[in-house]
Amino acid sequence: MPPMILTKSRNVLPTGDQLQEYRILSVLGHGGFGITYLAQDTKLNLRVAIKEYFPTDLAVREESYSVQPKFQKYTKNFVWGLKRFLKEGQALATFQHPSIVRALRYFEAHNTAYIVMEYEQGQSLSNALKNGSTFTESEIMTILPPLLSGLQAVHEMGFLHRDIKPGNIYLRDKDNTPVLLDFGAARYALGNLSRSITALVTPGYTPFEQYQTKGPLGPWTDIYAVGAVLYRAISGQKPVEAPARINVVKLNNEKDPLEPITKIGRRKYSKRLLQGIDWALQISEKDRPQNVKEWADAMLPKSVRFASKQTQPKIFIKHINGWWILLGVIVGTGFNIGYFIYHHAQLRQQKTLDIQKLQKKATAESARLTQLQSEQSALQKAIEKAKQQIIDISNTKEVEEQKLKDISKTKEFEEQKLKDISKTKEFKEQRLKELRQQIKKLNQRIKTETARLAQFQESIKEAGTKIIGNYFRDSLQDGSLGPEMVVVPAGRFRMGDSQDGGYKDEQPVHWVSMNHFAIGRYEVTFEEYDRFAEATGRKKPDDQGWGRGLRPVINVSWEEATAYAAWLSLQTEQEYRLPTEAEWEYAARAETESQYWWGNEMVSKKANCNGCNSQWDNKKTASVGSFSSNAFGLYDTVGNVWEWTCSKYERQYAGKEQQCINNINNENSQTELVIRGGSCFNKPKDVRAANRNWSKSSLHFYSFGFRLVRM
Repeated sequence: MPPMILTKSRNVLPTGDQLQEYRILSVLGHGGFGITYLAQDTKLNLRVAIKEYFPTDLAVREESYSVQPKFQKYTKNFVWGLKRFLKEGQALATFQHPSIVRALRYFEAHNTAYIVMEYEQGQSLSNALKNGSTFTESEIMTILPPLLSGLQAVHEMGFLHRDIKPGNIYLRDKDNTPVLLDFGAARYALGNLSRSITALVTPGYTPFEQYQTKGPLGPWTDIYAVGAVLYRAISGQKPVEAPARINVVKLNNEKDPLEPITKIGRRKYSKRLLQGIDWALQISEKDRPQNVKEWADAMLPKSVRFASKQTQPKIFIKHINGWWILLGVIVGTGFNIGYFIYHHAQLRQQKTLDIQKLQKKATAESARLTQLQSEQSALQKAIEKAKQQIIDISNTKEVEEQKLKDISKTKEFEEQKLKDISKTKEFKEQRLKELRQQIKKLNQRIKTETARLAQFQESIKEAGTKIIGNYFRDSLQDGSLGPEMVVVPAGRFRMGDSQDGGYKDEQPVHWVSMNHFAIGRYEVTFEEYDRFAEATGRKKPDDQGWGRGLRPVINVSWEEATAYAAWLSLQTEQEYRLPTEAEWEYAARAETESQYWWGNEMVSKKANCNGCNSQWDNKKTASVGSFSSNAFGLYDTVGNVWEWTCSKYERQYAGKEQQCINNINNENSQTELVIRGGSCFNKPKDVRAANRNWSKSSLHFYSFGFRLVRM
């Protein structure tokens, strides 16, 4: 099996991983609360689907594949959701219906839980409806009756689905029959425990009661979602979101923005079907069908309706000896005919009396209801009259207040005109003064930077540094030379994803000004690091069998890279350290704004990455300097190995990219530190100059290396 690649999708289990008797084959899909894999049951030799509990907002996967909460404060939410996930597995195991995904088993491993389900060839309804596709009524009637039958079975067991949408309805290839997927018990529980976690709604398919913490949920909730799926299958577009409908109808007192499906599909679909969909999509849950059977009876033809579990008669058949049946017939004929006629007359008389009693009771209740309705109407009229009086008084007050405001505004407007005329002259004079000051400051800065550069070059000579063109190497105490350094000029650049198409953590794009500094011409090599390890008695890092010498050192942690910089500073009596994230990107870009220092497209044999077309791609590191340098003279800033920086990672830039963490012991042990440049195992998108990644300070990895700066 090839080595595991550290990429932005590192949270999934790798292909080939053995999970009890199941071998992972691929990822079928993932969302905010779980990942679904295609796997091979190695004992029964069949394919299954395995759903893993993995809430991305709460958890992270360690190198051992164990799933842990990201922070201590997330532990309660993580454990709560895990318990609900296991309850989902228990619920699925009780369902025995062809339209409900069947759970084979569930188990716990890697500090999380898994549900093993049957796997069938097919596609999701969302895929079948992609690009605005629609279904005919015949196609709908192939899917709808079995889907409603399955949903009714779920409700009769005391469960709700809560997330019905095209993506959670699976169509079998063999007969296009539906399977209902992804029962959201764990996801729903997490949402009630912490509303800061990813929203529990699917816009367009979720009714308004699910947007509320304590909304009245019931069968009508799932019925709304199925109605929304049918609306999408007929119209080609999903319905307007429930909160938007509420705002327009309730707050603005305007017409519902959702166009009735009876209007959209009147020429192609039956009236019964269209009216049933509009009924299911009523805003108020009280105005919708209250159960699946009520809805199906109103919407489906009689030939395809189905009975509920409670109304279906149970027929019990026993095998009885034929002679005993004959004997029963003879006895019944000879002795019980008279009794049957007498008893039937008695029942008919009793039924008549019962009906008369019910009619009298209904008449009394009707009179009482009429009286209550009359009293309610009178009370409502009194309330409306009182409301109107309050509105009239309020309107009169507002009119008078507005008159006073208008008079005051007229006076303020005239006074402001006089002030504006006076300020225009003052503004122009002030602007001229500011421009002169800026020119003066700029000239002074040029003078200062020129002097600092001369001073820096002089300090290099005084330190006994060996100068090689634009590069130099400091002398160590034993007379040998340190890493080759490049002097980078002062300047200003736009940091981040200036070309678009990158990741969210590369934003916002912002200007950064840099003083001149020196940075390693190459990544630190095994030859240079081994000298430090021998001098300090440290264990030499593993080279993975790729070779040492001029290859970049790998399998070094942030702490070990920092220790090497401290040792080199003592040896040379100069200040060495890891670069800040801003220093690294400025040096790597070399006064360009493109994806790579040579342009926006990956060019063959310009670097070592998974897709760079070099002899080392996706296999191992290349010796430093195997490719061309950028305009500043730096090698291997694209791919080869990830390079440590001294900056703390932030989800979006906020200033720490220009700072160093001086002492990791004073930071949280879970501090995330930035790594840059990508490695020989990463795709071209992940070796761009703007790409960012992070790792913990103590982590060793075969794609981690570093280079240093000298101040």
